[in-house]
Amino acid sequence: MPGFDLKYYLDRFPEVCRQKFGRTYSFRALEKKFEPLCTGNRWLAAKDVLNIFDPAATPFGRYWPRPNEKELDNVLKKARLVLGPPPTDPRPLVRRALDVLQSAGIVSLVLRFVHPDRFGVFTTPIMNLLQVHRPRSIDLYLAYCDELRAWKEHFRLESVADTESALWAYHEMAAGDLSEVSTTHVEFSADIWIQRRRVAQVVRPFLRNYGPLELARILVEEEPKLAGKIAGEEYERLLRVAARELCGGMNLNVRGAIEILFDRMAADGNISIEDKAQLDKAWRIRNAAVHAGRPPDPEQVENMIDTIERICRPWERRT
Repeated sequence: MPGFDLKYYLDRFPEVCRQKFGRTYSFRALEKKFEPLCTGNRWLAAKDVLNIFDPAATPFGRYWPRPNEKELDNVLKKARLVLGPPPTDPRPLVRRALDVLQSAGIVSLVLRFVHPDRFGVFTTPIMNLLQVHRPRSIDLYLAYCDELRAWKEHFRLESVADTESALWAYHEMAAGDLSEVSTTHVEFSADIWIQRRRVAQVVRPFLRNYGPLELARILVEEEPKLAGKIAGEEYERLLRVAARELCGGMNLNVRGAIEILFDRMAADGNISIEDKAQLDKAWRIRNAAVHAGRPPDPEQVENMIDTIERICRPWERRT
């Protein structure tokens, strides 16, 4: 199967617009009008924003309400919002624009045409394609544009704005709302680079914010075998801590070493006989998770995690 080609969908963007809206648009012409704003030669004016809502120039009036011209003019004359030149750190610019315009969607439209190389239109379908999630609007939009930039570079497109347009065309074609029947979602789903990016957006916050046992507990209902592997690796690490610090550097890389470790720790009073039984049970669950065969169920993995947290975690605090 050929790989996913995002450039193809950028080329199809005019035709997708024709089928969906009954006409095509020249975004390049509108970008040209915004060049004085890109360089910082003048402030943002109401006419600039309203140009974006001109139905002959863009379809965005179908998705966002057109601002009231008089009210917008009063706000922008007071704010004197300068959007250029392109900043090294975009956060202050986005925050300042959001304070004035009071809408993340409209801010994204303005910045998309002022700085098309840096910003894209903030839309739910593309955000879902990218799987970008953040708790705050500014963080979400900046992460969204950063991810669009990564796609731009990977697929060798000219700008972040073009990348967003190409993804929008793909979304519309894959949704099947157009006359052309498309199977493009198959190529999208099969592209390993794309799926790695999407999974990373979802999984990365969990990997950064939770330790292995906490992460295993989160996953236990959905993927008990994977949760068991994650918890099992942490279990083995803590057993090595015990072997090194509590049992004189005992070698665990020999057959039967784990059972010998448990016996020795019980004999030395580091664990009780009841703890030894629980540790042994947890080790069997760990083996079931790591090796092929019947996997442990969620309750078994949860019990293993409980045992590791209760008995094994204190070993590190004692050393």
